Amino acid sequence: MNGGKAHRGVWLPNTLHARAIINFIHWSQGGLVLDAALKGIVEAFGAECGVISRLWLNKGAHRVAARADTRDPAVSRPLFLSFANDALGPFRNMPKRASVFSLREDGEDPSDLSPVLVDWVTHRKIKDILFVCLDHQGGEIDFLELHFGQTPEPGFKEAIEQIAPQLSETYQSRRPGLVTEALSRQTVSTIRKSTTDTPILSTGNPAGLTRAEWRVCALVSRGISPQGIGTELGIGPATVRTHLKHIYSKTGLDNFHMLARRLVSVEEREALHGKQHQARA
Repeated sequence: MNGGKAHRGVWLPNTLHARAIINFIHWSQGGLVLDAALKGIVEAFGAECGVISRLWLNKGAHRVAARADTRDPAVSRPLFLSFANDALGPFRNMPKRASVFSLREDGEDPSDLSPVLVDWVTHRKIKDILFVCLDHQGGEIDFLELHFGQTPEPGFKEAIEQIAPQLSETYQSRRPGLVTEALSRQTVSTIRKSTTDTPILSTGNPAGLTRAEWRVCALVSRGISPQGIGTELGIGPATVRTHLKHIYSKTGLDNFHMLARRLVSVEEREALHGKQHQARA
């Protein structure tokens, strides 16, 4: 782990963590963009990437308010989504503010994890994910999520638990409208990215889709609904949802509407036509 480690393997906070908390306080008063504050937290705690997200329990949906990634997106798939809904299981319904959940220590057996989460952990070689409950109001839960490419030092989770109350208190006392603004900014950013990047169905397969995921995207590009995709491929609704979750994770898109909007574009149709033409050659 980068910094913060004393003798005998005991992890202790240091000046980087103090600076990250100060920046977080600065954001809560409207003086800093949330992405920048999150980047400071990710770097200070030695994480590889992280997000701050809002989870709606009644919808089973989430939106990302901020994200930070230390890896070059041209080399490795960047983090766009929250995995709180996939990792926490029943714990997501009852987290206390400032509580900390470790995927490695508190999570389910690896064989029981969702395919989307397994795919992400395997792709990025993630050793652990820590989830900090920043706020919990009714059916809305806001999480800080830190992904680690190295196994955390002994006592690391306990140290985070000591700092979590301050992070949570700062988050709850933020200036009104800051999170709504951040959620909106991330949505616009994702839409812009989805309209400017290399076509998903180009011959290079930039998103790393499997054959099944490619077929799903090809059907979406024809304007076929999730129900129609299941009928066309002879698979059930749960399998269709799993394929779509994988596709969202790999493309940085949030939902079916955004995916369909992207795949019916002229650029995508031309990319798919070229792929099919080469296959027939």
